[in-house]
Amino acid sequence: MNYKISIWVLNYFLVSILFTSCATPIDYFGNNIDLYQENIYLSDLRDQKKDKFTLVFRGHFNKISQADMDKREITLDRYIKLIKEFYGFTESEIISEEIFGVISPRYYVTIQFN
Repeated sequence: MNYKISIWVLNYFLVSILFTSCATPIDYFGNNIDLYQENIYLSDLRDQKKDKFTLVFRGHFNKISQADMDKREITLDRYIKLIKEFYGFTESEIISEEIFGVISPRYYVTIQFN
């Protein structure tokens, strides 16, 4: 009896891992992301003091070709525009950009809005 239950639990666990790993990523605002068209997506938006935000991106960072850098720039500009419209800001300035992590890298961008 315990043998059947443990096999059922193991099968359930493996199937659930399969479904969650095959699911498309969803960004901070709830949009589905196609990582073939965009190599990063916004996973967290951290509000700091005095209209300064830290945007945390996930995605593919091991690619450093010019085309991938251009995609990253377009996606970053799109999210900055979206945040400006959502919060009513008119100007923005990128203060810093950093990539941290090896296994699951994150791309951090700190932006000052006015």
